[in-house]
Amino acid sequence: MQTIQTARGVRRKHRQTARCAGSKKEPEQFCSARTPADGFLRHSFLPLFEKGEKLPDQFEVENDFFNSLAILKGLYGFEIRNVANKSYPYNILLIYADIQKQLSQSAQDIELKIIQDDDGTVKLATQHCYNTCNTLYYIPVLPLYRLLQNRKQKQTAELLLSVFAYLYHIAGIPYYRENNSYLFYNYECMEEWLLEDLQDEDSQSGNSMISELNKASYYGDVMHRKIYNPYHLNVFEKRVNNYKVNTSFENDCLSVAKKALGLLQKYPSDTIFRNTSNQVFESEEGIIRAEQYISFIADTDGILYENIARVINDEFNECSEIEEPTVLQIYDAQNELSNTALDFEYRLFPLLNDLCTLLNNMP
Repeated sequence: MQTIQTARGVRRKHRQTARCAGSKKEPEQFCSARTPADGFLRHSFLPLFEKGEKLPDQFEVENDFFNSLAILKGLYGFEIRNVANKSYPYNILLIYADIQKQLSQSAQDIELKIIQDDDGTVKLATQHCYNTCNTLYYIPVLPLYRLLQNRKQKQTAELLLSVFAYLYHIAGIPYYRENNSYLFYNYECMEEWLLEDLQDEDSQSGNSMISELNKASYYGDVMHRKIYNPYHLNVFEKRVNNYKVNTSFENDCLSVAKKALGLLQKYPSDTIFRNTSNQVFESEEGIIRAEQYISFIADTDGILYENIARVINDEFNECSEIEEPTVLQIYDAQNELSNTALDFEYRLFPLLNDLCTLLNNMP
């Protein structure tokens, strides 16, 4: 698993999108944006309130707010602060701050909002966002091809082949040999550059890259045909049930396969991009799209990958926005609600990380 190296530390508040800043020098490591807590900061302060020119009608706002709050409480089971002795609108601000604090203690990135419909109805809403941490979720294919050539590891290779089939057919992860994929374009550009600039030069690195390109193309097509075959998806559960573990590597493979099978059974038609297009950007330019940082790739080792990763990082360094899984839930009786809005993403992305770690460290 690789990180988008040229992006500086992202200041992550609760927000619509992640923002990256360009780096002309060496890329900086991500670090905490928090300030160490001093003793006096351990005291709990009440939220500030600056009165506007005109307050909304107290009866209508309180009625709408507490109706919406009841739905939110029923879903999450929060303890609601007693604000009977607090005046309007401070009572609402106190509850808002208290609920946001409780949401912040969860393992997910959730922001509480107070919104108003076109008819003036006040409601609570939560915005859920999965933080991809500027990671390139590139799944290497050639390590699995090499494993398939080992007769002693046939059962393990077929198990992982079923995982690949799930990620391709159901989760919808792009394959780098398909000409509409982002990485297909990058491999094509790299090949054109090599043929134009290195054809007449006696360059060891250039010859090595041409050799890697040929392998990425030929064996990538071989693996694409295998993954494309729905048979590997149809026998997925059978392979998991029949798999025998003898080594720690095989145990890790089985663990990854079980997680993928669990997602297939619980979310039989959900794709990894199901919630990545929910964000609204000020401009359509300078956006890192989800299909650009999630993909199958030939390999994540070698000089070819180093050059492709450098080109991709340079391109992403010019972007200011990034698509990430995002869901907005509005708490009223008309909406279907869940307290696990991004449960699929919180299970799938760690699975991709585990799978890539397994493939990149294959014995």
